[in-house]
Amino acid sequence: MSQVRLKPEGFANQRILLVEDDAELRHSLGLVLSQLSSEVEAVPDGETAIARLRNSIFDVLITDLRLPGLSGEEVITEAKAIYPDLIVIVVTGHADIGSAVRMMKLGAADYIQKPFLKDELVLRLKKAVEDRRLRWDSRALAEKSRKSSLTQLIGDGPAFSRVKELIMSVAPKRSTVLLIGETGTGKELVARAIHQNSQRKDYPMVAVNCGAIPGNLMEDEFFGHEKGSFADAHQLRMGRFEQANRGTLFLDEIGTMPVDLQGKLLRVLQERECQRIGGSQTIKLDVRFIAATNINIEAKVRDGAFREDLYYRLNVFPIFLPSLRERREDIPLLSLHLLEKIAVIEGLATKRISQDALKLLMVYDWPGNVRQLENVLEMAIILAGDRDYLLPDDLPPLCRSGVADDPIPRIEVPPEGVDLNQLVSQYERALIEEGLRLSNGRRTQAAILLGLKRTTLLEKMKRFEQHAVNA
Repeated sequence: MSQVRLKPEGFANQRILLVEDDAELRHSLGLVLSQLSSEVEAVPDGETAIARLRNSIFDVLITDLRLPGLSGEEVITEAKAIYPDLIVIVVTGHADIGSAVRMMKLGAADYIQKPFLKDELVLRLKKAVEDRRLRWDSRALAEKSRKSSLTQLIGDGPAFSRVKELIMSVAPKRSTVLLIGETGTGKELVARAIHQNSQRKDYPMVAVNCGAIPGNLMEDEFFGHEKGSFADAHQLRMGRFEQANRGTLFLDEIGTMPVDLQGKLLRVLQERECQRIGGSQTIKLDVRFIAATNINIEAKVRDGAFREDLYYRLNVFPIFLPSLRERREDIPLLSLHLLEKIAVIEGLATKRISQDALKLLMVYDWPGNVRQLENVLEMAIILAGDRDYLLPDDLPPLCRSGVADDPIPRIEVPPEGVDLNQLVSQYERALIEEGLRLSNGRRTQAAILLGLKRTTLLEKMKRFEQHAVNA
């Protein structure tokens, strides 16, 4: 039978097939599911289930493993062959790790052990439907753009090219990654590039800013809670670990995590399982962890503010993100990209940037990195008004404070005189060497800094080399 693509409509439109040989449980689960969906079919065995799948379209299959006749495993294999995008949830009273792994390899979205709360099944079902919607959205976006996620990482200089190489090396692996870099260097963009180039790309990447969550709420944020586990726990809540299951969990500003929670995170990393607050059920996790920091965690380890064993668990594959001042050669390309991005957001025509303004951007140190560059360009666009290009005066004073109005130093002429041609040649050479230093040897960017055509710069460099050989 040809594959049928099911449209990700509202949950009420999901068609559910329940396979359960226990008549009482089949009836009670059918009532629960019918409150979620207008179309629920409940059958007692695998043969009937396969017959229904061949003659009708379903969005969700919920099946026991031990069934009369065909086993649950055989039902899943046949069902996924008919509808590859079918959501499969396994419920069984005979759970073990081996069978759970087999079911996941067959394509099951989740695995629940009996006995379980009906709220638990509903929560898992809603998450599976949402995961599939995100997966389809991801596919549609990939088909539309036909571009690699690395296109969001702007820069082709040696420092940033190395970062891209590391991303492509580690993305297909399961390894935990630690991103180290100053604020504004694009750590979350790198995390998303790793996720999008991994086998987990069809599942969510859940991002958590550890520095933005109050300490007293952090455990609930990560682990979730059972209904009634404390005064305000009016319903079951899935924590971030569960939300990221089969996907990626991005822990930003990991260095700010309280020490008591560090120990609990360490256990999750080691055991790959967790329990909700107030719960007794152990939840198996298949999560890829990416952590990020803008502080020196090794110093925090020495001071006793960060667990050494957790640091080594996180620091499996470190990627150091260069600051913007370490990749000045990428500033022209970044500026062009950011100007286009801001124009799209604001609904404006894309503005150009003058060479004089670009020179100022190239020599500024950018303590806030790419994020600060974007803010500066947004301000410059506003100040430029109707003009279609940016001038140095459109940039904030901080970008102009280190550049003198007259860059030519005062030179005294001694009584005995000077060799003007030699002095000009030496000064010209010094300027070219400084331009090349600031642009990390990138000749095109050095030419922009010096206000020269690239061919003119190359001719001058060749002349200096010939002079050095003949000297």
